[in-house]
Amino acid sequence: MSTLALIAALEKEGVRSCAVCHDQGSPAEQKRLSDAVRGEVLFTQLYWWNKKIRYPLLLRPAMEVRQGIRTGWAYRSAWQVKSAAWRWRADLIHSNTMLTPEGWMAAGQLRLPHVWHVRELIGRDKPFRFRLEGLAFGEYVAARASKLIANSNVTASLIRNWMPAGLLEVVPNGIDISQFTPRADAKPGKLVVAMVAGLTARWKKHNVFVKAALEVDRSLPIEFRVYGQDPSNGGARSVNAYIDELHTLIRNANARDRFGWPGYVADPRRVMSEIDILVHSADHESFGRVIVEAMAAGLPVVGAKGGGVAEIVLDGETGLLVPPDDPTEMARAIESLARDPSRRAAFGAAGRQRALDTYSLQACASGVLEVYEAAMGHPINPQRR
Repeated sequence: MSTLALIAALEKEGVRSCAVCHDQGSPAEQKRLSDAVRGEVLFTQLYWWNKKIRYPLLLRPAMEVRQGIRTGWAYRSAWQVKSAAWRWRADLIHSNTMLTPEGWMAAGQLRLPHVWHVRELIGRDKPFRFRLEGLAFGEYVAARASKLIANSNVTASLIRNWMPAGLLEVVPNGIDISQFTPRADAKPGKLVVAMVAGLTARWKKHNVFVKAALEVDRSLPIEFRVYGQDPSNGGARSVNAYIDELHTLIRNANARDRFGWPGYVADPRRVMSEIDILVHSADHESFGRVIVEAMAAGLPVVGAKGGGVAEIVLDGETGLLVPPDDPTEMARAIESLARDPSRRAAFGAAGRQRALDTYSLQACASGVLEVYEAAMGHPINPQRR
């Protein structure tokens, strides 16, 4: 979503984009990307560095062999990127994640600048690890990137000391704020307190949200919702231990009537128009797009004090931050906002202004364009690798 928005914004600045993308995703998602780049897109298998460590140890060798065969251990997929870039007469290659090597490999062969976009929290106790860390990681990246972009200050802070001076820039993700319109009047009916994250993403910590919801004063007229993919169909069938536990917690508390499971909703504007308070319990997130969308819609946010969430939400000004993995404190924060409509409105207005000032699509595009301009003078030299 961030890439699609960036493509549209850069086009207004005279930058034409083409794309090579992993061959996953629904037909509708692939069509959106294809339309954005006027059909100049290649969907193919790409090599993922970190994918192996996100699976049990016993499965990792098999996964490495499988993706190695499918990508030619990144050499065949890099050749595809190179061929596409040559065919489209690319001036620069932008890798939208640190997890694939094909971008720098193709840039080196074509002697093009290469911009590497860091959207991952990297480090020993973070969600993403690499074989090289510290100064060795910085030297590796410096030989393969003309410039490095971090999507938030928290992302940059984890690797800044590893990098040579001048290589790393911070450009926060941007969204089209104009798509979101704050409500003029209070929404009728129960207050809707929602989390927006598919249940297949365990690191979003849905269990913290559910436990917090169960601690909220039942006399408050609140409906709790979880938007996003739910393979269990609202607890109608058993899926896995993580999802089953969520629904068991609710069932054992006799609170099923307080929860709604709308499923995946493609349009974030619809989600934000239906809720009153956004809750985000993940604390290991490099950014937090849904939080900016909520602020753009004039909604208050309750978030975990960690990762990109703590950078976006100004505690006591645009929302409330609570300690990670603390359902009791999260419940108290939800209760305080539920009981105070004027505070919700004040937080929402301040959040809207912060989204306009810091996370607009125009600001993001301008920042990326400055990085592109700086990168153009530093094409990748294969001899330095």
